[in-house]
Amino acid sequence: MTAAYMFDKEEFYGRAIALTLSYPLFEIPFIGVYLIVLAFLFGAIFASFITCTAWRVVRHEDWKLGHSHCDTCGHELSTADLFPIISYIALKGKCRYCGSKVPPRDLIFEILLGLLFAGTLVFHGVVDAAVVATLILEVLLLGLSLADWDSGVIPDGFLAAILVSWIITVGFFKDIRVYVIEGLIAAACVGIVMAIATAVIGKIKNSKMSYGPTKLAICLMLFLGINGGIIAAAAGIVMGIIFTVVCNSKKRKISLAPAISIGAIVGLILKDTLILFVMSWPTLTWV
Repeated sequence: MTAAYMFDKEEFYGRAIALTLSYPLFEIPFIGVYLIVLAFLFGAIFASFITCTAWRVVRHEDWKLGHSHCDTCGHELSTADLFPIISYIALKGKCRYCGSKVPPRDLIFEILLGLLFAGTLVFHGVVDAAVVATLILEVLLLGLSLADWDSGVIPDGFLAAILVSWIITVGFFKDIRVYVIEGLIAAACVGIVMAIATAVIGKIKNSKMSYGPTKLAICLMLFLGINGGIIAAAAGIVMGIIFTVVCNSKKRKISLAPAISIGAIVGLILKDTLILFVMSWPTLTWV
């Protein structure tokens, strides 16, 4: 006797959607405030980790097993020296062991990423897969941008991490098919255009051009889709001009990863707003 099993597609997708995390941020005001504060703290913690990782990657150190140390005296830092923001303020921006001044760059990025985490949560208004994917991407883009700014090279390891994070989070989106199809279309279009542009510019300048920015844009378009890609492209072009001017003024190699990353973050945060605006366009009353 053979038992027959009928696959119920609606039941399958219903369960998948039920497992998808989606919590309105301000459904309970106290919980909402708690999550915002928690987001800031996690942003600062991840910023501390990723800035250190970028520093080690650029200097070809072991980013997985290496220990944090003072850049001046080389003394290994203790746990008390590694609390984001707090340790820097408590030590007045100096090394506990040799007294040398510690550059404020890490402190600035710890605060900025903390604010960005909290702002992303507030702007989105819902804790779901899209927010989690955005927060992960913000961490990786910070590390990638710092590495590119310091070395002029976009490490492939960061690009691989972005791809892995997309593969992991894509299964938790409600509209998986639409999300994947739009992302692949946007990635293919942007990849072709940027690859051709890079080849043409290299031919004109008679020099070898890096395809790092092209690979980065392809990875980001998987997250952004068409609507987010439009916003990211506009913001990225503006930031690209600014960073080009800054790099030329400092007579250093142009780093495009920070500009592309800022554009991508703007696109991720505002793409839902663009969708709502387009959908409500027919009902808008113009005075």
